[in-house]
Amino acid sequence: MTPCHAIRPLLPARADELTLSEVRIRADHVAACTRCAAEAAAYTRLGQALSTMAGLEVDPADGTLERILVAIGRRRTGVTGPRVLAAAGASGALVATVVVARAVHHRHRVQQRQAQRRRVLRSARRRPGVGRLRLPTLPVPAPALARAK
Repeated sequence: MTPCHAIRPLLPARADELTLSEVRIRADHVAACTRCAAEAAAYTRLGQALSTMAGLEVDPADGTLERILVAIGRRRTGVTGPRVLAAAGASGALVATVVVARAVHHRHRVQQRQAQRRRVLRSARRRPGVGRLRLPTLPVPAPALARAK
């Protein structure tokens, strides 16, 4: 039997979303495992409830639109002083400048690193053996040579 942790990702899916082998594996496991069967049934009920709710249309309560517009208007008119607006604009411009400068600096550093890597790779290709690990040649013990012959 397939373990529960392997079946669990298949439980919320509908049958038409799975391959034929996944449907069989899930059905075999759910038939034998009560915990996964209960979870699969819960997903099925949830899917049915959501499909039923998809067709519902409810009108908002009276005055909802007016209350939303009043709340938005309050937020917009809460900060109207010219000094406050000027300070907010200047702060926003400063933040935008810092963000752009950091992005440009980061891009420049990345390009420098890439260029350095390319230079190293090119120089390694031109000079064979450079940049490669060389193991020291060690003398072979005499008894080993005698046995090898």
